[in-house]
Amino acid sequence: MWLVIGPALAASVGAFLLAVTVGPALAAIQRAMGLPTSMMLWIFVAYLLPAVLAVPVSALVGRRWPTSVTLSTIALLVLGTLLTALAPGSGSLLLGRAVTGFGAGLAWGVTAVLVAQMGARRVWVASLVAGAVVLTLCLGAAAGTFLAQTWRFPFVLAIPVEVVALLVTAVSGIVVLTRRASPPAQPPTTPSA
Repeated sequence: MWLVIGPALAASVGAFLLAVTVGPALAAIQRAMGLPTSMMLWIFVAYLLPAVLAVPVSALVGRRWPTSVTLSTIALLVLGTLLTALAPGSGSLLLGRAVTGFGAGLAWGVTAVLVAQMGARRVWVASLVAGAVVLTLCLGAAAGTFLAQTWRFPFVLAIPVEVVALLVTAVSGIVVLTRRASPPAQPPTTPSA
């Protein structure tokens, strides 16, 4: 159960970073960087293509090593978000979007695998995770609309949330490993008379 929190948070941030470039933010990016209109489609393709390719990879590997995959995923999200926020030109912007998209796809895949392994709690956990992702999609679109003039700011805002997801994943992974490694408590034995 605890292993789902970090990946779900990372998956939500990935959804936010997808939606933040919708609407006025996309036009602001185009103006700020002097990009041609044909380049605007590539901002989405650079994100979505690696994300779609990463989901099955993450689902296969994340089944066995969910904490390791999630930590790597969040590191990619942080790197991609920084590259996007600090991009001086179209090449680094597309590279940042691709790295972020790959990280988001990994987060989506490992989250789906962990939720599928929840057993009876799967229904309400899946609903909670889906609700969080939909909420962050809406927040990303709203942030992109309201902060269009400072289009880099929503990306910078995502970094502290990514760091929190990294810490939550590390702590929950340590807790799960500790619980697995410690032997079950034995009842005290009474001396026989």
